[in-house]
Amino acid sequence: MLFPQQNTVRRLNKLDGIWSFRTDPDTTGESLGWTKGIPAARSIAVPGSWNEQIPDLANYFGLAWFECVVYPDAGWADMPLRLRIGAVNNNARVWVNGTFAGDHRGPYLPMDIDLTGLVKFGQANRLVVCVDASLDPWMFPPASWVENDGRVGFMNSHPGVAFDFFPYGGIHRSVYLYSTGAPRIERISVITTSLQATHADLAVTIDMAGDFQGAVECRVEDHSLRLTSAGGRVLTGTLRIPTPRVWDIGQGELYTLAVRAEAADGGVDCYRQSFGIRTVEVKGDHFLLNGKPVFFKGFGKHEDFHIVGKGLLEPLVVRDFEMLKWIGANSFRTSHYPYAEEWLDYADRAGIMVIDETPFVGLSDRLYTDELLAQAQSIITELIQRDKNHPSVVMWSLANEPNCARGSAAVTTFFKGMATCARALDASRPITYVAHLEPEDNDGFNYYDVVCVNKYYGWYIGPGQLHETLPELEKCMRRFRDAFGKPVMLAEFGADAVDGVHRMTPELFSEEYQSEVIEHQYKLMRTLPWCIGTHVWAFADFKTAQSITRVANNRKGVFTRERNPKMAAHTLRRLWNQPSL
Repeated sequence: MLFPQQNTVRRLNKLDGIWSFRTDPDTTGESLGWTKGIPAARSIAVPGSWNEQIPDLANYFGLAWFECVVYPDAGWADMPLRLRIGAVNNNARVWVNGTFAGDHRGPYLPMDIDLTGLVKFGQANRLVVCVDASLDPWMFPPASWVENDGRVGFMNSHPGVAFDFFPYGGIHRSVYLYSTGAPRIERISVITTSLQATHADLAVTIDMAGDFQGAVECRVEDHSLRLTSAGGRVLTGTLRIPTPRVWDIGQGELYTLAVRAEAADGGVDCYRQSFGIRTVEVKGDHFLLNGKPVFFKGFGKHEDFHIVGKGLLEPLVVRDFEMLKWIGANSFRTSHYPYAEEWLDYADRAGIMVIDETPFVGLSDRLYTDELLAQAQSIITELIQRDKNHPSVVMWSLANEPNCARGSAAVTTFFKGMATCARALDASRPITYVAHLEPEDNDGFNYYDVVCVNKYYGWYIGPGQLHETLPELEKCMRRFRDAFGKPVMLAEFGADAVDGVHRMTPELFSEEYQSEVIEHQYKLMRTLPWCIGTHVWAFADFKTAQSITRVANNRKGVFTRERNPKMAAHTLRRLWNQPSL
C-alpha cells in the first residue's frame, strides 16, 4: 500500500478540513439513512479526536458519523480512483453517494479502498464515514475484560482499558482521494542486501495490483533496472549503486527510486519511492548499524497533544524532532502502535532511529487464540508493508508488556507465530517485543533477537528509594541477559514529575527526583556491555484514562504536554552530549 502522491500520472486531492459530524450512541444511524447524509450535524476538524475538540464528548466511546462533499475533476474520469484514510480509532465503514464502498477493522493503520465507478465526476459527491470507537475487549489494543465488571482497567482506570493512554475516537490521520494509472503499482520494496564502500546492492520488488504483462523501469539517479513480466503480479531484481551515500544517525541520506510501469496495452503508472542505504544487524552483544555498534538514546513517545488528541498535527512533528535534536536523542519507539507515516518520513530525513511497534499492548491469556493470532498477523503484515522502506525503522517491536508465562503452549504458538510472520515479510531487520514481567514470564523472547524490558525501580518498585533500588535494577537486567543470552535494552524507565514541583531533597513527583532517577539509572546501564540502549519513559506528558495514579495526565514526560522542558530534559541533554556517555 503506497502513500498517495501526485506525479505525471497520479492525481491527488487532500480532504482534510472541517467535516459534518454526529454521534450515534444508539447505533441507529444506518437504519435511519445516514449513509446518504447526516441530519442535524455539527462541525468537526479532520484529522483530530472528538474527545478533545468537543467538550461534551470528552468521554464518548461509540459510533460517530463524518461527512464531506467531494468534487473530483472531470479529467479524472478515465482513471482508477481510490480513497485512503490514514487511520481511525477503531473501525471504519465508508459510503459514497449512499453506496457502500468498503471498511477497515483496527486502529493506527490506513484503509485504502477502490472508488472506481462510485464517483460522479465534475459534480458533488457525498462521502460518509462511520467510525466505531467502542471499547472492544477483543481489539488490538484491547479494552479491559473482567467477569461481570467492565470498570476495571489499567491502574483501575476509567474508562476501563488495558493500556495506559487515552482511547481517543475520531479520524486521526489525513484523508485522500487519489487516482492511479492502470495498471496500478501496489507496493514497492527496496532492501539493502550488501553494503561496501565501493557499492551497495539493492533488492527491488515491485508488486502490481493485478496480473501484469509489460515492463517496469526502475531508476535511481543514473542507474536503472528493467524488469519484464509476461503475466503475474510480482517483479524482482537487483540494482547496484556505486559509492553509496549511507544513511546513518544524524545523517539522513536518502535516495529516490523512480518506478514506471508500462503495460503491453499501453497503460502506464508511475511512483517515486524514497529509501536509504544502510544495514542493521544483531551480532553477539551488539546492535549494529552499518556494521558499527550503536547505543539507543531516546524515548518512548505518544501521538498525543491537547486540542487534537491523536490527530496528526504536522507542526508538532517538526517541533518534536527539533526537541529530539536539541536534547541529543538518536531514537524513539512508536509506543504503543504504528505512528502516522509523516513521523517516519521526518525520522528518515533527520537520521533518527525508530523502533516501530504494533498496537499489541495489553496481551493476556484470553487473547492467545488461533483467531486472534490470524488477526495479529494481518496487522503485522499491514505494518511491515507500509513501513519497510523507511531507513529510520531499524527494528520491529511486536508487542508491549504482554503476559506470556513460560510453559504455555498458547503463548509459544502466538509469539512464535508473530515472529515467523514478521521474518517472512522482512528478514532485513531484527525483531523484539517489550516485557515488564520477569524472565520466567517471557517465553516469547526465545524467538526474538533483542530483549527489551520496562522497569520502574525507584517508582513502582521501591518508590522514593532511588539509590537503594539501583542494585536491584542491575540484578533484574542481568537475569534477562542470563535467561536468553541476547542483547538487552531498558525500553522504559523513569518517574512522574509534576512540572513546577521542586524539593531541596528529591521526593516523589518533584522534578529533582525524576532527574536523579533518570541520570543514575542511565549511567548504570552504560556500564553493562550487553545493554544496547535506554529509552526514557516518556518524551512528553500525555493524556490517559482517569486513575488515582494519574494526576490529570501521565507525568513521566521530560517535557510537558505543551512541550516545555522539565529539569530532566536538561539533565539528559547534558548526559547525551558527552562523548563518553
